[in-house]
Amino acid sequence: MNSLSNLLDNKISVAKIVNSHGVHGEVKIVPFTNVKDVITNLEEVLLYNTSTRNFFFSKVLQVKPLNKFFVLSLRGIKDMDEAKKMIGYEVFIDKKDLPSLKSDEYYWYEILDSEVYYEDGEYVGKVEEIIQTGANDVISIKNVEDDKEVLIPMTDHYIVELKKEDKSIIVKKIEWYENGTNQKD
Repeated sequence: MNSLSNLLDNKISVAKIVNSHGVHGEVKIVPFTNVKDVITNLEEVLLYNTSTRNFFFSKVLQVKPLNKFFVLSLRGIKDMDEAKKMIGYEVFIDKKDLPSLKSDEYYWYEILDSEVYYEDGEYVGKVEEIIQTGANDVISIKNVEDDKEVLIPMTDHYIVELKKEDKSIIVKKIEWYENGTNQKD
């Protein structure tokens, strides 16, 4: 029998069910990606609720865009009551089903927990979060030793080298981090 961790091996969460939609068992999801093809091409999915540790395999029958959300029709969910029970479940797919990226592109899961260093070799910390700002992503780097957070824009100006395979990133120091001053009122 497979353990839960084996069940999630080589899978990636691409969305979360946030509500039911209509009376025919459809669910409303918020995507964890800005690559629409990941959601519009969903076929077979693993639905997993991280709090209850329950899972459910399903086939996606239909995908419809709805503003910043999507609406899914899933095999096995036939009415609003069944759909409401799925709120909180995350939608997992096989990593191999993700669209291929260009060499300078990345999926968030590929850089989360990456070790970050300045150009001079000084350790900055680990990527804890990725923040979407509209203009570009910003990585939030946390160093557990000094409990400091450093924010670095994911732009060519600040990212010197990104090694997805090694989970390491080399960045330039931002001027106000470099001189150690904080602007306070």
